[in-house]
Amino acid sequence: MDKKTEKLLHLLHIFSANLILQVFGGAGAIWGFSEVLGLRTPETVWFWRPMAQFVGAIFFARWVLELDAHMKEEKITELFQCSSGRLKLEVEINDEEQTGLCSDASTVLSPVTGIAMQNTGKNYKACK
Repeated sequence: MDKKTEKLLHLLHIFSANLILQVFGGAGAIWGFSEVLGLRTPETVWFWRPMAQFVGAIFFARWVLELDAHMKEEKITELFQCSSGRLKLEVEINDEEQTGLCSDASTVLSPVTGIAMQNTGKNYKACK
């Protein structure tokens, strides 16, 4: 299993459990505890249902922030960035890996595939 798949499975494992326990559990705790205390009756459901939804929304926002922070920490944000229908991948390339890139248009494999190098500002194409 490659590193990206491992990271995604780890992310799914952690945050699916957190979604159920923290978000649904928080909303369910308000709903259930109001029942236990006798505050939720057929006449007061109109109040407690939105309260449970409100608490669930707050915990969902917190869950999204935790997910975002974890993705940034694990450097897996590039898997989900997309602009105008094109997938944007951010990769780090060291000097040894740059041997397959060239800026000369005569040796280009395909005019469509290319890499914009952030440091130089030049567009590099995959060489033959």
